[in-house]
Amino acid sequence: MDKQIVKVACRRHDWTAALFDGKVRLPSLDLEISEQANVGVGELLRNRDLDFAECGLAGFLRERFGGARVRALPVFIRCAFRHSYIFVHAESGIRKPKDLEGKRVGTTYGMTANVWARGLLAHEYGVRLTAIRWVNAETEDNSYGLPPGLQFEYVPKDTDLQAWLSTGKIDALVHPDVIPIELLARKNTKRLFPDAAEEEKNSYRRSGVIPVMNIIACREEYLERLDVVREMFQAFCRAKELGLEKMQDSRDSGLLWYWDALEKQQALVGDDPVPYSVEKIRRTLQTFVDLSVEHGLIPSPMRLDDLFFGDLQAGC
Repeated sequence: MDKQIVKVACRRHDWTAALFDGKVRLPSLDLEISEQANVGVGELLRNRDLDFAECGLAGFLRERFGGARVRALPVFIRCAFRHSYIFVHAESGIRKPKDLEGKRVGTTYGMTANVWARGLLAHEYGVRLTAIRWVNAETEDNSYGLPPGLQFEYVPKDTDLQAWLSTGKIDALVHPDVIPIELLARKNTKRLFPDAAEEEKNSYRRSGVIPVMNIIACREEYLERLDVVREMFQAFCRAKELGLEKMQDSRDSGLLWYWDALEKQQALVGDDPVPYSVEKIRRTLQTFVDLSVEHGLIPSPMRLDDLFFGDLQAGC
């Protein structure tokens, strides 16, 4: 009997590469996978030719709150701390996080990474977010329920905020869509945290939270085809398992001290930093929901059980 074709769009990552390379065999499904980062809920709902897609956690949460008929698999294919993605102009007078108060800070307010970044500034360093003039490169969105007193300035979506930082038009930049080594090569730019890696490790030591960015989602109609959902979830789990195994061998990496970074990471967070399990990272996910309410992305909390397929929450 012919296998059912299932079409998936997501990024190629250490934890998904085995799917792209055909190293994971699905018992009853014929996988067609395309490389596309952060497809988003809107495209997933519009494109009926697509079955499973990578979506940013913030966008997914907002769409789900608004009634979008989508559910998530606990497949977290991107995770990253955000301390290393906060940059300042060298002549801005910003030396520590609290110095951001009273400054113009470029951002894209609704992005998952920037929700985490604002959260760490407020809760780890006591920064008053309402004391910052946020310069937001997004299409104007009246659906945000912005906190009282938040200073908000929209600029065109295609504004080159990196150039604005370099020339001093903004004092700081909180944004993930940059290549740090390229931005830091520009005149007058530096990181807010000189030793961002150590700040990020200390953040984990305090909270036990590793920020997750993206999930895999599908339309809610798959509640009637849980066999397909389960098989796809197991495929992502197997791909991650193979990816983690491959990461152990650093001999073909161009990073000379890859082994040192890997050994230090494993000593701190273990072999699998972000398990594909709602239960195992419930604190992380609940923290993100709480921050999304706090920052006005959604008006009230959502239950994690209403976001993820119930019988997958325990994980692989």
